[in-house]
Amino acid sequence: MVKIMIADDNKESAQQLCYLLTKEENFEVINISTDGMEALQSYKMLNPDVLLLDLDMPKLNGLELLNIIPRYDSKRNVIIVSGSLVYRSNISNIDKVKTIIQKPYNINTIIKYIKEISPQETISDIEKRIHTILENLQFDFSAKGTILLESAIFEAYKTQQLKLDDIMENVKKIHNEKNAKTVHSLIDKQLESMYDDKNNLDIFIKFFPDYYGFKPTTKNFIKFILRKIQ
Repeated sequence: MVKIMIADDNKESAQQLCYLLTKEENFEVINISTDGMEALQSYKMLNPDVLLLDLDMPKLNGLELLNIIPRYDSKRNVIIVSGSLVYRSNISNIDKVKTIIQKPYNINTIIKYIKEISPQETISDIEKRIHTILENLQFDFSAKGTILLESAIFEAYKTQQLKLDDIMENVKKIHNEKNAKTVHSLIDKQLESMYDDKNNLDIFIKFFPDYYGFKPTTKNFIKFILRKIQ
């Protein structure tokens, strides 16, 4: 679900935009603010995925609001929707702005840009999810092979490809290992010890309903985990 916030001092315009957006699947308007100070407080508290921002607002105008928001959030998630003529060169904090749309707007254009901003999980969230999955599978985190495996899964997630040689090379650098082959060997041994334990194997089968009991390679195991977190 994409969490959307609207900041516009024209209540009727804001409510119409809210109505049009909530007809779209997976869109949720979580706040409408009608002045800049209210918008700032709501943004800090609600952390929306997308901010639809009018420029002409009382107490704090849109451009002033843009200069304050980065202290709380670094996402490029603002869509300016305004009747005021504004050029990118006039915006000091342009890194926050996805696009500028002039009123009267085409709702399909706004929807298109919102979908491009879709919410992203943070790196720390992904790392936590990988760690939790390996914990649930009862991997031993005192073992070096488990620590290297965790890093390998995360590297595969970041690169979004399964070139094992490249992944093992990156893990080698992160953990200051002698060579990538050693990294791969330690991970393989850790996986083998897990599969050789019947209790661990039963847990793995319950965790992955489409798993048929064979011993997957390191590459296939990483695929299983990536499918679980994506």
